[in-house]
Amino acid sequence: MCSKLQALSWRIKQASSNGKWREVLSSYSEIQTTSGTQLNDPFLFPIVFKACGKLSWLSRGRCIHASLYKRGFESFVSVGNSIADFYMKCGDLCSATRVFDCITSRDSVSWNVVVFGFLDHGFVEEGLWWFSKSRVWGFEPNVSTLVLVIHAYRGLRSYVDGEKIHSYVIRSGFYGVSSVQNSILSLYAECDLTNARKLFDGMSERDVISWSVVIRSYVQSQEPVCGLKLFREMVREGETEPDSVTVTSVLKGCAVLEDVNMGRSVHGFSIRKGFAMADVFVRNSLIDMYSKGFDVDSAFRVFDETTCRNIVSWNSILAGFAQNQRYEEALKMFGLMRKEAVEADEVTLVSLLQVCKFFEQPLPCKSVHCVMIRFGYESNEVTLSSLIDAYTSCSLVDDARAVFEWMAYKDVVSCSTMISGLARSGRPDEAISIFSQMKDKPNAVTVVNLLDACSASADLRKSKWAHGIAIRRGLATADISLDTSIVDAYAKCGAIEMARRAFNLVPRKNVVSWTVIILAYAINGLPERALVSFEEMKREGYAPNAVTYLAVLSACNHGGLIKQGLMIFKSMVKDHKKPSLQHYSCLVDMLSRAGEIETAMELIKNLPEDVKPGASAWGSILSGCRNRLKSGIITTEAIAEVLELEPLCSSGYLLASSVFAAEKSWEDVASMRRLVKERKVRVVAGYSTVLEGTVSRRFLAGEKLNQSDCEINTVVQSLHRCLTSENSMEWISTKVF
Repeated sequence: MCSKLQALSWRIKQASSNGKWREVLSSYSEIQTTSGTQLNDPFLFPIVFKACGKLSWLSRGRCIHASLYKRGFESFVSVGNSIADFYMKCGDLCSATRVFDCITSRDSVSWNVVVFGFLDHGFVEEGLWWFSKSRVWGFEPNVSTLVLVIHAYRGLRSYVDGEKIHSYVIRSGFYGVSSVQNSILSLYAECDLTNARKLFDGMSERDVISWSVVIRSYVQSQEPVCGLKLFREMVREGETEPDSVTVTSVLKGCAVLEDVNMGRSVHGFSIRKGFAMADVFVRNSLIDMYSKGFDVDSAFRVFDETTCRNIVSWNSILAGFAQNQRYEEALKMFGLMRKEAVEADEVTLVSLLQVCKFFEQPLPCKSVHCVMIRFGYESNEVTLSSLIDAYTSCSLVDDARAVFEWMAYKDVVSCSTMISGLARSGRPDEAISIFSQMKDKPNAVTVVNLLDACSASADLRKSKWAHGIAIRRGLATADISLDTSIVDAYAKCGAIEMARRAFNLVPRKNVVSWTVIILAYAINGLPERALVSFEEMKREGYAPNAVTYLAVLSACNHGGLIKQGLMIFKSMVKDHKKPSLQHYSCLVDMLSRAGEIETAMELIKNLPEDVKPGASAWGSILSGCRNRLKSGIITTEAIAEVLELEPLCSSGYLLASSVFAAEKSWEDVASMRRLVKERKVRVVAGYSTVLEGTVSRRFLAGEKLNQSDCEINTVVQSLHRCLTSENSMEWISTKVF
């Protein structure tokens, strides 16, 4: 019988060394069922509990624990440690701590079991408390526990405790262990990148994890240039081979910089190393990099060659098509995604909402909203913000407002989106009200949207208020887009001198800020100053882009500077800037205003093949015919083109009606009005906004006022004072739709 017991004991040890945990427990059961024998070797019990822990057999382990407790084996330190570790592995932390409390002579293993167990199960604060308690008792952690402790401080972003644990690691002699070094490096990379780089430079031996940690931290800290330089240094040294994690971080850096050339080099490197085909993370990063680098065709080739696609792969290519404004292909990809039974998630819905926003179709937006409700994605702030943006773009402002009001927590992103949507939809007062109710601190994007709302209201007082907020928040002169929005807001309120002063305060001007000040002069009837600013911009070394040329042409157009406008258009072509439809439309409008109707028609007839004249160009021809009383074939053709291109837009019908009225062709005027009613075209009237004191008053064309005579006289007198004052441009802003 004794020999059989020895054989079973040997079998337990052999099965443990081979990782055959079921065989360990079956051999133990055989010993228990053999008559007259009991296992009394305390060195075998840790093996048995380890097997229970590996198999997560909690009930079986408890039964064995009960039998050992009756026989007094729990007092052995090694047995007590193995029982506590078994409970930790099975997730029964309360039983594990009770066993720990019963161990009379605890050693370092006992403490490590408890600390490691709590941290491994995500109970960070409890695990760190046990770690502090073990240090008070003078017990040292092992390497695995120490790594978990460092990662716990990293997760809490506790920089002070990180420095303390760093000092402890150096004193206790653990600093030479690479896993510990890399853990401390990761902690510093989360909290202080400068010290992380110092630590990295001082490391005698760097492995691939060390390099990857620092490269990733540079990319995540919006310093991708430093990350790419470090990657080049890593490859140049040749002592450490980059792995797929390193390549993924580098590709993300290329995506942030929109550097496709560098991305292609990394792509070739990953092919040589065998990462490009085998690693789905690398392939997804390649798709994202090419998409953000405006090479969506290469992104699709990578996607098409990917055999191990996951939801991230589909979302990356779908977002790539949407970001590159290839919305029809994005819809086809979504159809293919459904065909292959890949379930959409929140990221997919955000891309679909971008497509819906482009097509301005209300029904698809509501369909996506239904999917969000059905799959429980309404708690995702990013998805809800995208839904609000899509609703406002599709003229469903009330639906967007309902979604916004429903949100339990309105973060700065959702508030900024709602403010932008209301400003775009002609409801600036509501947008300003949303800003006033914000609980989070506004960022630069929020204030930019607020300025857009203030400029839409044409209220100079509110624009000054928004400017003051930007100054108090320390955002003014710190963000170029915000500085440009301040200039634009003042310009749209008619305060051109204030706009110029705000422009002069911009510390780092760019082509966009110069374009805005040129456009400011153009819309405020100062074409000569717009041309002076254009020349000043070129002297400062800024190359005008297509939008800049459009602003200057607009200034020449509204100022009647035909000769200068034609010269600027020729210089644009000479500078190899390909004119777009907007540039040609502006040129047509300029010629039409000058009475050169035949020349404008000739220009339309000889446009490049890839440029088709839009309703605005034909509307300019029609407006010129009205002003010059030109009739005949040109007028008939222009009316036909305008009504065909924009059949539901009221401006074309009104313009055609005014042309016929100027010719005293009253039957044709009546015909236009009947056509408007038959097609159910919604007529939008023009309006003027006048600032009276602190109140912005709007006068709609053809509107009958219901105010008392006294109020009307007050408004008229205020209007007269505005018109006769020296600063009338700062008081009046007129908008016609």
